[in-house]
Parts: sequence; structure tokens; C-alpha cells
Amino acid sequence: MDENKEEKKQGKKISKKLLWGLLALIIAAAVFFAGFFTYYLTMDKGLRSLLWFKKMIDSDYYKEIDDDDFWEAAISGAEKLLDKYSCFYTADEYDAVLDQDKGIMAGTGLSFFSETNMIYKVAINSPAFYTGQAESGMFLTGIGASEQDIRNTFTAEQMRKEMGRYKEGDTVYLRLSEKAADDAETDTCTVVSVAMKTYVESYVLYAAEGKAYANIHSGDTAKWEDVSAFVNVDEIIQASDVGYIKLIQFTGDAAQDFEEAVKQYKKDGKTTLLFDLRNDGGGRVDIMQEIASFLMKDADRSDEIVMKAVYRDDKTETYRAKGDYYDTYFAGSDIYVASNKNTASASEALIGAMYSYGTIGYENIFITDTNSKSDDPVTTYGKGIMQTTYFHFLTGEAVKLTTAKIYWPNGNCIHDRGISTEDGAIASPATTFADYGDPELTWILSSIGA
Repeated sequence: MDENKEEKKQGKKISKKLLWGLLALIIAAAVFFAGFFTYYLTMDKGLRSLLWFKKMIDSDYYKEIDDDDFWEAAISGAEKLLDKYSCFYTADEYDAVLDQDKGIMAGTGLSFFSETNMIYKVAINSPAFYTGQAESGMFLTGIGASEQDIRNTFTAEQMRKEMGRYKEGDTVYLRLSEKAADDAETDTCTVVSVAMKTYVESYVLYAAEGKAYANIHSGDTAKWEDVSAFVNVDEIIQASDVGYIKLIQFTGDAAQDFEEAVKQYKKDGKTTLLFDLRNDGGGRVDIMQEIASFLMKDADRSDEIVMKAVYRDDKTETYRAKGDYYDTYFAGSDIYVASNKNTASASEALIGAMYSYGTIGYENIFITDTNSKSDDPVTTYGKGIMQTTYFHFLTGEAVKLTTAKIYWPNGNCIHDRGISTEDGAIASPATTFADYGDPELTWILSSIGA
């Protein structure tokens, strides 16, 4: 009898536990659904509509739409509301962006003007660079697995299709032409073979007295090397008193590369610098701040303002130099800048800092003129705005948004206007923004007495 009572007591205890457990689940569910319902009601109307739209498609559309395709289309639609500088990155795309920020690239090392087969850049330290044959202004008119298998690439579409056949580690044969497609079969063509591989790009080239140097990166190390064998230095510079620095982009280790170049300039005892920013579309602000530290003549301390960013709530952020090295490397020097319509963003901000601190006047700035028969002014790109990238740590995705207008230290904002020959800059004649052999550079050197 006592055993039965004890069993009943234990049964009641178990029943109570089960009841309380079930009640807890019911309460939790109620709280969850109440919370979800509250969240749903407070959700933006447009987002509720989008979720409802997706639900209807999932349940009743005559064929299945993949979730990833739906959300990709939704994001793509939102991107169209933004300016051309803002975008959404998938996790894989953002990983590639981070690699590029470190200078880690893959492929042949050739970059092309938009929707053309015309080369605007041969990346320093890339497979194409070490052929010593590829140059800006040339055309990639053929690609193949062998010299006999070369297929024509007279258009950007053909070029993308043929290059897409190759992957990391493959050897590819490139037919490079001094002229456009119609002349691709003449003796102006050169065929080179390169291995598709990952490399670390160098972003600064220094030249003087028939020699060229670059900071060659390998992993985490870099070495300042004579690269004259891979660069047509005869077309760059021979004058005894002139040093030439070309800054390709404000990314990777560009600040470190630039510092090595100015050290070489001082070692060579040069008194005139031609600073080439043609086709430099900008990059990271922190790198621009470091490079500006060498180029601000009238700065009297190491924290002078390089630029200001003004956000839509009128919040202002000030960017300052990270040193004051002008007198160390450029005291007594004359400095000139070469630019063109593709000189943008951080390049224009750096020119603005140089102008604001008296390093250069407008008369020291050359801007490419591809239509010398016109009286219209020629300008740089005119990008006086800044982007900020936001990372989603749960998904690995990111979004880059235009967040501020940029002002020079003297208060100028060149957005949608650019630096212009109307300001007093000098128009330098050229047929394109990367003529083969660079006769524009020869003209500029002649103009500065080199």
C-alpha cells in the first residue's frame, strides 16, 4: 500500500514536471510568435511587401525560383538606386576585394580600358611584366594555348571568352599588337607566353638616367630592384636632372613603394620630379595620407590636414598627414604632375593637398588632351566623394556606399568638375589615354626642359 502511494506521488511529480515543461514551451512559443508578429508589424512596409511577394512566388508561381536568385535580383534592383561607386559584395567578392587591397592579384597582369582590348596597365611583378614585351597602348588581339592555336580577340567580348578558357597554372600565348584589330596580322605583332598565376603587384615605378626601379614584393617581403630589363626606359626618361615616379594606384603597399622611390630620387641627386598620376583611379585614403607626407611643401608639422570629409548630417572628419618629409627629399626641387581624365579620387585629393601647400601651382599640372582641335577645357575625372565599406560579420558580405563629399585643405571640392585647364593647368596632346610608346610623356618632358 505504501509502495502504491509512493508511486502515485512520483507520478504526480512527473506529471507536474511534464505539465510545467509543456506550459513553458507554450509560453515560449507564444512569446516567439507574439514577438515575431510585433516585429512583422513594425517592419518597414516595403520589406513586408517584399517578403509577401516572395511568399506568393514560392507558393503559387508556375515554376520554382531559387532563393539565391530572388535575393540577388532584389539586391541588384537596390543597387540601381545608388551611384556607380556604391555596390554590394558577396562573401567571395569581398574576399577578392581584400586580396586586391593587399596587392594580391591573379592572371597575366594585363588590364584594359573599359570594353576594349587596349592595354592601359601592365602590372609590375606580373607574368606579363617579365616578358618585357607588353606595354600600355598595345592591343591584345589573340589568345591561345600555343602559338599555332591563337584565336582572334579583336573585341572585349572575344577577349573575355578566350581568357575564360584558362585557369591558374596554365600557360597562355598572347598576341600583342601595336595597332588595332585591322592590323593584327602585320609584323607589328608580338607573341609572348605567360603562366597564369597569383602575384603581388607593385604600384610604383621610378626611372632616371635610363634605368628603372620598383619595389618587388614576394609574400611579406619586398626588395628594391633594377627592372630596366623589363621596361622601355628609353621611352621614359634620360635627362640627367629629372626623376620620374609613376604611381599606379593607392592600394597594396603603394606607400612603402613610394617611399623607396623618393629615397632613390634623393640618392640620384635629382632636382626635378615628374610625378605621373595618369590613369590612377585612386584607392585607399590612408595610403594617400602617407604619400602626401612627402609632398606638402609648406607644411610645418607632421599632422597637417590633407583633406576633409563632410557627411550628409554635416559631420566632418579630418584626414591628416602621417609625417612631414618634404624637406628631407624634395627641398629645392621643381615638381610637376601628369594627369588625365582617368586621374580620380585619391589622386585628385593628393593633387589638391600638393596645390594647397604650395608644392605645385596649376601651371605645374599637365592634363591629357585627346582632342586638341577643340577649345573645350580638359579635366581630370572629378571625383570629390568618398566611399565607406561596411562588413557583415555573420555572412561575410559587405556593402560599399558613397558617404561623404571631399574637400581639399584650401576648401575646394572638385566633384563633378575635376582639375581643369580653365584653372591654368596645361593641356598635353595625345591621341588616347595610353598611346603606344607614350609620345605624350616625351612632350611633357620636353615642356619641363628635360
